[in-house]
Amino acid sequence: MDIDPRLPTPPDAVTGLRVSSADTVCEVDWADLPLTCPPHDSSLWNGHPRIYLPIHQTGRARCPYCGTLYLLREVQLDAVPPRLANLEIEQCYAMAIERRVRELAQK
Repeated sequence: MDIDPRLPTPPDAVTGLRVSSADTVCEVDWADLPLTCPPHDSSLWNGHPRIYLPIHQTGRARCPYCGTLYLLREVQLDAVPPRLANLEIEQCYAMAIERRVRELAQK
């Protein structure tokens, strides 16, 4: 099958159908941060350039290349705190814990 490079989304090699990541929603945990798209366990040869998405700031991020929407799961107060990669993410994690404690106290 020949792939026309002018097409925005190449067809799947097996089915021939066009697959868009714009409908893809991925949930991630705080332990997965910093978040990259494509994720670190993906091959770069079949995707787009790897970029970092600041999901810790708002709880959601959309990749500007493929359109995948990432949602950050709520903090689990009974879980072991993750090892976080940088101070900004640590501060956002601490604020998320405080926000979750307040939410639970209001119930």
